[in-house]
Amino acid sequence: MVVNVDAQILKKIRKKAEQAAERTILKKTDQVVSKKTEKTIDDATTTNKSKKRSRKNSEEQIESESTNSALELNTKYKTDFYKEDVVLKIHENGNSNQTQYFDAEEVAVRLESNKTPKPGYTDSEGFIYAYNDKAQAYNKSSLIASGGQGMMMPNMMLEMLKLPPEPFMANTQKQMDKNITPNPFNGFVEFAFIYKPEHFRYEDFKESKQSLRGISYTKFEFLNEPGYEGSYVIFDDNDRLIEIYTNKSDTKQSMSAFDMDMMPPGESLIIYEYTPVEVNLPPAREVKSRGQDMMGMVMGSFKKDENSENINKDDYDTSNSKGQVKSARNALKNNKVTAKMLPDSYDFDWQLETEILMASRKKEAIDMTFLIKENANYQATKMVDNKSKNKGNATMLFDSNLNIMVMFMETQGHNFFQMYPIPELKNTNDKPNFKITDLASKTILNYNCKGLQLEDDKYIIKMYHTIEAPIKLSHFMNFNGVKNMDLPDIDPKILSQFSNGLIMEMEMIDKNKSKNNISITAKSLDKKPTTISKKDYQSMNLLSGFKN
Repeated sequence: MVVNVDAQILKKIRKKAEQAAERTILKKTDQVVSKKTEKTIDDATTTNKSKKRSRKNSEEQIESESTNSALELNTKYKTDFYKEDVVLKIHENGNSNQTQYFDAEEVAVRLESNKTPKPGYTDSEGFIYAYNDKAQAYNKSSLIASGGQGMMMPNMMLEMLKLPPEPFMANTQKQMDKNITPNPFNGFVEFAFIYKPEHFRYEDFKESKQSLRGISYTKFEFLNEPGYEGSYVIFDDNDRLIEIYTNKSDTKQSMSAFDMDMMPPGESLIIYEYTPVEVNLPPAREVKSRGQDMMGMVMGSFKKDENSENINKDDYDTSNSKGQVKSARNALKNNKVTAKMLPDSYDFDWQLETEILMASRKKEAIDMTFLIKENANYQATKMVDNKSKNKGNATMLFDSNLNIMVMFMETQGHNFFQMYPIPELKNTNDKPNFKITDLASKTILNYNCKGLQLEDDKYIIKMYHTIEAPIKLSHFMNFNGVKNMDLPDIDPKILSQFSNGLIMEMEMIDKNKSKNNISITAKSLDKKPTTISKKDYQSMNLLSGFKN
C-alpha cells in the first residue's frame, strides 16, 4: 500500500499523514520504501511557498522559491468558483493532442503534450509558463492578463465547439464586474464549472438518458447546427460536464463577418475526469511576449474601478435568454433585405424632444428626439450626446415592414447608413409580475399627466402619460416597429391607459444597482415635418454583411 501511494492521494490526506498513528504504520514497511515515502509525504505536506527547488542555469546552479502569487488575488472568488480538481484530455481526429491537469487548491493548470518535452503551466491570473531550453528555466508571460485574450480565445472556442454562449458570456461579464481577470484558462477549465444540463434544455438540443455500469448520464445532441451533425455533450449523475464532442463535416458553407469558427473539418473530443490532481508552479522569470504591448493597447484593460458596487446574481441569469445569440446571428446571416429595398424616404410630422439622464454617466444629459408619424409602420429616434455635439449625430429607425433597424449617421461631413435585421423574439412562458399602483397626477409641457408605477423585486418603473396631446405614441418603450408590439401578458389596466396616450416621463430604478438608474423627460412637442432621404446617405456594409 505504501509503495503505490502517490502525491495526488497524499494531497488530500496531508493533514492526517502527520498523525502519529500513520507515521507508525509507515515505519513498519521496508526501510528503503519508507525513506522514499517519507520524502513524498514531506513534499506533500509542505506548502508551495516553502518548497525549494534547484534548477541548472547555463553557468551555475541556482535555487529559487516556487510561489503562486496569482492565488493571492481574488482568492475567495477563485476557490468558490473552481470547486474541484479535473483532468482534461483533448483529442483531435482520434489522436491525443494535449492533457491538462487542473488543481483546484492551487487554481493552476499543468499542460502536457507529446509535442513538448517539458510541461507548460497556467496560473489563475492567466500567466503562461513555458520552458526556455537555452536558459534551462521557466519564463512566464501575462499576455492573457494584460489584454483581451481572456475574451477572444474563449469566444473562439465557444464557436468551434458550438456551446451555448449566453452562460459563458454572463460569467465573463461577472468576472469583469468584479475586477477579476476573465477566463485565465482560455475557457477549457471554465467550461467545467459554468455549464450545467439546464443550459442545454431548449429546442436546439435533444436530451436523452444513458446508463453505464450503474451510473446515469445525460446526453444532449446538437440540433439545428448544419455541418455539425452527431455532435453532443454529456453530463454525469452529479450534473458535471464530462464530455464535449464535435464532428464538423467537410461541407462548404458561406462565412459571414460574424463567424469565428476557424476549426477545420474533423472530430474534436474533450473528456473531463474529476480526479485528484497536484500542480506545483515552477520558479519562473516574467517576460513579455512578442506583441503583448500591442495587444494591451488594442484591447485595453478590462479592470474596473476598485469601488464598483456589489453585483446582483440575477444580472447574470441566462435562463430567459437561451438561444438569443444564435438567433441574432442567424438573423444577420439569413436576412435578404438590401439597401435598394428601402423606401426613397421616411417622412415624419411631429418631434417629441426628451432628455435622458443616466446614473452611469454621472447624470450627463443626452438629448433624444422621437420622430413621429401616426399610423406609420416605422418610427425613429435621433440621439445627440451633449459632450460630443460637434462630432455628429445618429438616428435609429425601425421599419416593421422590412423588420430591420437602420442607423443613419452624420459625422465629420460624411453621411452613411447601416442596416441590421431584427431577430424574432422567442416565446416565453414567464409572465410579468409587477405590482401596479397609481401615482399623483402632474403637469408636463402644460398637459395633465396621469402617473402609474410598476414594481417587482428588482425594478421600480414610474411613467406619466397624457391623453390631451394632439398625437399618441403608445409604443414609447418598444422600438421595433408597430407590428406585434403589445407587451405580452400585460395588465389590461396598463394597456387601456397607454394605448391612446403619449408618455411624457419615465424613470427606471434598479433596486440593486443604482448605476443602472435612468430617467427620460419630455422637453418639447412640436409639429415639425422631417424627412430622411436615402439618397443623402451612402450605404456602409462592412460589418453587417449585407449586399446592395
